[in-house]
Amino acid sequence: MAKTKVDNEIKIGKRTIAISNPTKIIFPKPKITKQDIVDYYAQISKFMLPYMKDRPLSMQRFPDGIDKEGFYQKDAGEYFPDWIKRFPMKKESGGTVHHVVVNDAATLVYLATQMCLTFHMWLSKTSKDNYPDRMIFDLDPSGKDFNQVRHAALKLKELLEDLGLVPFVMTTGSRGLHVVVPLKTMQDFDEVREFALAIAKIMVAQDPEHLTLEMRKDKRKGKIFVDYLRNGYGATAVAPYSIRPRPGAPVATPLKWSEVSKKSLRPDQWNITNIFTRVRKGDPWQHMQKYAQSLGAARKKLDAIIKKETT
Repeated sequence: MAKTKVDNEIKIGKRTIAISNPTKIIFPKPKITKQDIVDYYAQISKFMLPYMKDRPLSMQRFPDGIDKEGFYQKDAGEYFPDWIKRFPMKKESGGTVHHVVVNDAATLVYLATQMCLTFHMWLSKTSKDNYPDRMIFDLDPSGKDFNQVRHAALKLKELLEDLGLVPFVMTTGSRGLHVVVPLKTMQDFDEVREFALAIAKIMVAQDPEHLTLEMRKDKRKGKIFVDYLRNGYGATAVAPYSIRPRPGAPVATPLKWSEVSKKSLRPDQWNITNIFTRVRKGDPWQHMQKYAQSLGAARKKLDAIIKKETT
């Protein structure tokens, strides 16, 4: 992708996007500027866009840097350019939220200039918004023992494969791991969430010492939360290669399962500097969707496991 900078502008395809205060420090240690963030998203766009295409977003913005409180934004700003795609969603309380949809590099870069550091995307696409093509488990640790997170992910992989499903894994760039299953859009969110809950219950039953379904951190007693709750309509998960607002600007990174077996793995191992050496060697999630399946056959196998464990 050709990219040219002219003073406080960046050219992406046919779009020229202004960058105000490009030298503003967003990450103090090491010093990472607004220009650095914009350049990162311009360069990573070809790897990131396939995962974001046609998915509504929630944007996590830090206009004053990560040392100041950021905020989440679902509705596209009135000042956003009209060439940015929007997906309208009716609110139960009335009115409409116009979610941004990132289908091109120019939109991604524009949002970066607005200091959207992290992109949280839907598990469904606009064309079939109530039918997810992803099921996700967020293994969220209460403490700092990442080895337990790795072990939990490998156990979850084994269970999902026993059901005939093909799981993928990603560091969140924060503290945990996401385990993702590609789906055919044949079950709605209610069905997928109920399935994910059943999986989470089995995981906790098999390892109650380390795993929990307790949402509140102060009640987890140091255990890993097997978070199935993201499998709901309008819920989101961090997009691959998104920057996280943590020291060093780590990024969410798709992994090979063999990497999860290594004790040296860290959840913040890749950042905006070293990620490009990695992606040039290939993307472990590149062909994910060809492994998509319906949950029909897996549901029968899951029911058999539940029946066996409860009798």
